Amino acid sequence: MSRRRQAVTGAATVMGTAAALVAGYAAAGATGLIDVAALATLGVLIVARGAVRGEKPRSVRPKKQRRDPGRRPADFPAYASIASDVEWARMSQRHYEHALRPRLARLAAALGKSGAIDITGSADPDGPGPDLATLERIVTYLEAP
Repeated sequence: MSRRRQAVTGAATVMGTAAALVAGYAAAGATGLIDVAALATLGVLIVARGAVRGEKPRSVRPKKQRRDPGRRPADFPAYASIASDVEWARMSQRHYEHALRPRLARLAAALGKSGAIDITGSADPDGPGPDLATLERIVTYLEAP
């Protein structure tokens, strides 16, 4: 590009930016001026980024999969649901009493281990549920042969 053409392009850019700033101020006062200035700055940054030549950014590698590709959580929906209920039961005594405890009681009855679910929770239904050690003890008892 010739030197004269660069000068004309630069002058047109400066005049256009000045006209936009004046129009923004005329339309909405100081707020309009700030809005147009922010947009003009954004435009300058975009143009500058496009004008800078450099090497291409490297592509992002896909994460290594740690899971066994033959098994997916969708293959075990009951397990995923129970695991979710155990997490929620730690946060809420109400969730433990109404969601997890009946489910664990049914599971214990189906396994012939009905004495495993005898926890009485706190009196506050909005308080925290059983601690992790208690829930782990119940699950370990149910998983034992």
